[in-house]
Amino acid sequence: MKKLIILGVVVVALVLTSLLYKGKEEKENKLQTIKINNTFLNVEIADTNQEKIKGLSGREGLSEDQGMLFVFEEEGSHGIWMKDMNFNIDIAWIDKNKKIIYIEKDVSPSTYPKVFYGSQKEEPLLSLYVLETKANFFEKVGIGIGDLVEF
Repeated sequence: MKKLIILGVVVVALVLTSLLYKGKEEKENKLQTIKINNTFLNVEIADTNQEKIKGLSGREGLSEDQGMLFVFEEEGSHGIWMKDMNFNIDIAWIDKNKKIIYIEKDVSPSTYPKVFYGSQKEEPLLSLYVLETKANFFEKVGIGIGDLVEF
């Protein structure tokens, strides 16, 4: 009987360890370094609906070399809002060729509930990715529309 209890405890410990490791591995896989021109940026990947809805909401800020890359399944007019944001950001829309097609600079949390769609024209541009960075990042490092993103 004692051996069965010990065996049960060992099995439970192995299962829990496996689950904890898998969660850590998935989190690590959600981080990636991207390159735009000669600038490197460490981004968190948001590719699930839950991650895309939450975005950077509730966080206190980003460092100069951090961002969030939203990855969509299809090209479209992907809207970004500032719900529950605590700091200003720059937002870049990126097409299927990984080219920046529009940048919205220094977007404030006070703009909520406005939704930004990657263009000020009546017809929004189609993007496959959206990149959020610290406010004024693109201007500081000289990145603009037409630049390619490597990842």
